[in-house]
Amino acid sequence: MKINKTWILSLAKKYDNENPHDKQKEESIMKLTVQMARDKKGISIALLKKMADWKAPRIKGYIGKNDPDYVKEVTRLSFVTNNEKLRLEILTLLNGVNIRMASAILMFCFPEKYTVMDWRAWKSLQKLGDLESEILDTYESYKIYNEKCKKIAGCYSVSLRLLDKALWQWKGGA
Repeated sequence: MKINKTWILSLAKKYDNENPHDKQKEESIMKLTVQMARDKKGISIALLKKMADWKAPRIKGYIGKNDPDYVKEVTRLSFVTNNEKLRLEILTLLNGVNIRMASAILMFCFPEKYTVMDWRAWKSLQKLGDLESEILDTYESYKIYNEKCKKIAGCYSVSLRLLDKALWQWKGGA
């Protein structure tokens, strides 16, 4: 199997068709989030819960244990720093947020720069020969993954999110 633009677009469309509720959630969250990030404002706990419901519904209870002011300040600090490692890792100070969830937060806030780290998409890149290592909840793993995805998306002139949907949908050919 070899990636090409048609493969990406076809699988991304299949993802959207098979997950219409998730697509609606995603679009709703994206509308609320991108401007907040660009304005360097933190996000509300309500918005963080929506992101968690989209990425990993089982963590919503943990997310709810965060102090709303703390969520706003931690996310604001993530948005204002120029240090990539800090931008990602500071989000893990929040209850219920690991590196993968942090990657989802960043994808919603800066979709042109970040993609979501997910084991299904990671497995797809392994099967395609683009990743050799195992997925770890570390900045280093995310950096490798995100850079690989940026390179592929750039080669085929597609957004990171379209590529992510395609890789998730293919699930390593499973």
